[in-house]
Amino acid sequence: MYLVLRQPWAGHATAPGDAAVVAAAPGDAGAAKPKKHRGGRRRPSGGGGNAGPIVAGGNDDQAWQNQGDSEDTPSGPPPVQLSAADRAMEWRGDDVSPPPRKIDMSSSARPLDDSEVQGVIASQSGAAQSCVVSAATNAPLQATITVKMVVDEHGRVTRSKMQAPHYLFEHGLLSCLKAALAHLQFPATGMPTLVTMPINLT
Repeated sequence: MYLVLRQPWAGHATAPGDAAVVAAAPGDAGAAKPKKHRGGRRRPSGGGGNAGPIVAGGNDDQAWQNQGDSEDTPSGPPPVQLSAADRAMEWRGDDVSPPPRKIDMSSSARPLDDSEVQGVIASQSGAAQSCVVSAATNAPLQATITVKMVVDEHGRVTRSKMQAPHYLFEHGLLSCLKAALAHLQFPATGMPTLVTMPINLT
């Protein structure tokens, strides 16, 4: 499973461009593959002068041949079987429509620019990425999670909503992501900005 962040970041509803892999998680939640154990084959030693009588028949020879040939069965959890409802995309979260705004020509307030948004996402989005990886563990999902957040004039995320498969929401994505986004700190520009962050899960 790979987690990818894609641009553009801020204030656009258009499809993002090329992506770079920023995080990855195995489908089996990191379970180590058990090692194959083979014991050496042993044969009974030859009889000496005091050896007992040889008894014909029985399964002794086959038992010696099979000794040590067993292989451990992998104990990792099987992949989750997803239904169409699990894969269905849906929006959850806050209303992120813009509030009424007065125009002050003497003010230096401005929205965040793309470079400012990209810098914060690149350096502070680790917790948000972990939320997606955790919710999708062991589930064969391919989807683009779209996160929209309102950054206020002080650079704090005050509202957010996200589009993701139903399965991820049922496994704690919404609450985890909202908590992670609340810790992001953008530059204070004096004007609210809508920031869009797509995360590609393949």
